[in-house]
Amino acid sequence: MKQYMKYIMILLTCLIVSGCSKKEEYSKNMFYMDTYINVKIFTNNGKKAKEALDKADKIYNKYQNLSNAYDENSTLYKLNHNQSNEEYIEVDKDLYKLLKLGDQWYKKSNGLFNINMGNLLSVWKDNPKELPNVDDITVYPFEIKDGLIKNENLYLDLGAITKGYATEEVGNYLESIGFDYYLINAGGNIKVGKNATRGYYNIGVENPEKKGNNYTVISGNDISVVTSGGYERFYEINGKKYHHIIDPNTKYPANNSLSTTVVTKNSSLADILSTTLFLMEPTDAIKFVNKIDDVEAIIYVNEDKILKSKGFNKYEQK
Repeated sequence: MKQYMKYIMILLTCLIVSGCSKKEEYSKNMFYMDTYINVKIFTNNGKKAKEALDKADKIYNKYQNLSNAYDENSTLYKLNHNQSNEEYIEVDKDLYKLLKLGDQWYKKSNGLFNINMGNLLSVWKDNPKELPNVDDITVYPFEIKDGLIKNENLYLDLGAITKGYATEEVGNYLESIGFDYYLINAGGNIKVGKNATRGYYNIGVENPEKKGNNYTVISGNDISVVTSGGYERFYEINGKKYHHIIDPNTKYPANNSLSTTVVTKNSSLADILSTTLFLMEPTDAIKFVNKIDDVEAIIYVNEDKILKSKGFNKYEQK
């Protein structure tokens, strides 16, 4: 099980029904990063759309091969298990971009967002029926510079970055070749372009206490929506549930809220922030996100306590 999985119920509707027939829908399903992914393009150029969908598949495949910490053939696995005696080792340039992003948010979050905790994640993953012994596990920082990484205590896991990063790259690619009308659902990491009608996409966020029901609906175009929550994937040990999002400080699952949803344009940023905010005390999380331009969030603490960032209302269903 990867450290961070995103969950969101998506409700996508053509608000102006007569407009839906103006463009054809071209769709492709794929499975990467332990999740189902669907990419839809709305256009009248079928040949170009099919070529673009094949390219999207290749982009996701590339990042899976690059960053799967559990695949012996992946670039990241080889980095984690390198046998070099050098103090610093060279990193694949594409992988380095992901590590650099992780390093930036490690610093911005005061160490809360840490991509070098694969050793801690593994003991939770490998012991699904009993509480793991985490007392002797140390969560280390890591050091990178100029395309190099310090060859010391490498336990890198990019589950909190890669899916959002790859999804952002796919969206950027589609827009670069003239496809502005698209929808990407990468296992709940949602990125949408313009709606094929003159309306908006409506994206329903599931109520973590009432499965199958939305507690809010986010409306917009050209946005990314990502939710982190502990209510879908968890272990049950001695009658108590332990979810998969681990706090590097306590070494146990975070229990500050039930779900955190981030809305912004960049899917990679939404992926990172949904995890980071979920690990924070909710009031502090809202203060944190309020300082970041063009990012909004909603946090479901419980049925009686739902917190929103200062500009979130602009995304509420129109």
